[in-house]
Amino acid sequence: MAPIWPFGKKKQLLMLDEPEPEPIMYRKNTEDAEEVLTDTSHRESVDYKAAVSLFGNGDTTVKRAEEQSQFYEGLVDSSPLSQAAETFTWVHHTDGYHYKQFTGGAFDPVAHQKSADGTYTPYQS
Repeated sequence: MAPIWPFGKKKQLLMLDEPEPEPIMYRKNTEDAEEVLTDTSHRESVDYKAAVSLFGNGDTTVKRAEEQSQFYEGLVDSSPLSQAAETFTWVHHTDGYHYKQFTGGAFDPVAHQKSADGTYTPYQS
């Protein structure tokens, strides 16, 4: 004999006797559309003013956007830290090449050759 099922049977969903809502028809170039577009009474509501105040830094008036290109001065470095030249020392390796050792102890992987006048040039194979 099969064990007793602990859950009840699925119940039928209750259906409400409601009439279907009437579809809303939108038409282009009607007088109603012009009336809706010219109606600005929503700007006087408290909720609208609170939303404008929230996104407008406390100002409750809405202003038309200005052309921002007039304030543009070209590319500006926005990084707060200036790029300081990292100091390094030259280390002569047993393979005959010279490598940069930075102040943090890390090495530059590019091998350099030291010329007779004391300058270093990257090795090219």
